[in-house]
Amino acid sequence: MENNTLTLALTLVSISATIALFVNWAGNRHIPGLLTIAFGFAITSAGILLLPTLGILSPVISVILANMLILGGRIPIVLGLASFWNQERSKLPIYCTGIFFLTMVGFYYFTLIDESALWRIRIYTAMMVIFSLANIYLIANGLKIERKLRPVMTISSNFGAFLALMLFSFNAVTEFILMIVRSGTELSSPDQGTSILLLGSIFTMVVFSFAIIIMTMEELTIEHKENSIYDPITTILNHRTFLEVGQRILGVALRYSQPVSMLTLEVNNMDRVVKEHGYKVGNEMLRHFSLMATDRRRNEDVLARSNFKEFRMLLPGVDEEGAKIVIEKINRALLAEDFIYRGKTIHVKVNIATITKREEELNLQQMLQEGDVELYRVKQNVAPGI
Repeated sequence: MENNTLTLALTLVSISATIALFVNWAGNRHIPGLLTIAFGFAITSAGILLLPTLGILSPVISVILANMLILGGRIPIVLGLASFWNQERSKLPIYCTGIFFLTMVGFYYFTLIDESALWRIRIYTAMMVIFSLANIYLIANGLKIERKLRPVMTISSNFGAFLALMLFSFNAVTEFILMIVRSGTELSSPDQGTSILLLGSIFTMVVFSFAIIIMTMEELTIEHKENSIYDPITTILNHRTFLEVGQRILGVALRYSQPVSMLTLEVNNMDRVVKEHGYKVGNEMLRHFSLMATDRRRNEDVLARSNFKEFRMLLPGVDEEGAKIVIEKINRALLAEDFIYRGKTIHVKVNIATITKREEELNLQQMLQEGDVELYRVKQNVAPGI
């Protein structure tokens, strides 16, 4: 196959794939890493488009600059994948950047000082294998982390991630093959190894862009599932899920004749915090409170956010005295760990109402109604938080 035709096809594919990745980011800006990946892909595409100019332009442009763009564009891709897969603190991008600069020194030496196309291919191959292995590690480790932190991930297909893993594994193997079959001639020359390189580049660009778009779609699906189960601000259960889980808990308690207590908790200075500092700070305070309450409950207890500033906690097998102990733990925790915003301490003021039911009185809807009444009574007897 004529390499000129393959070069033209590579040009069209790189432009189309770059546009697709930027459009993917523009429609999903809240997902971390997409812009960095698209930016890195665009840099890599620009470098690939410069490679066919070998023999037409000077070696400084067609060899050094082209390979600098191709390899340098992989660094933002590594950064983007680290952000996408919840590994912002990973040191892999730093290591890859250091190896990249050493690689460019080698390209400079074997281009302008001791001309050797074979050594340039070897250096390029080694760097590409390193980037492929880094991406494999980030995605594989990211899947492990996400499945641990997000239960919904365990039931997701993760097809995009596995597609990317197969692509980078394929690249790591084929780069060694290309190092053997390539003769170091220009991309426009009718060389079999060069044709394989061009076909491999087209395949990589198409599959990589599809993998990123599929990963984005799967992330959106996971977020939708999570939002149907968890409260997006506090990451605890939402009210709908609380009703479903609560019915099962009451059924078990009724079967074994166990008491069930329910706490109704309201952050009563939430409106004031929002008025003074805005909703962002208010949401941070709610997250702080939910963390404090979560750490003071048992595994079988159910904590959920029922509305803007109200929470419910269901305590199976806990009577009146046990509920008082839980309330004391929560109050002590809030006193011991204040919410701090920009150096300013904001005390979280909470009203807590409790009710306990047994056997035939175990009706969730009735407990919710009585909890609201009891909370109103508690608020009437407690001075508003300052």
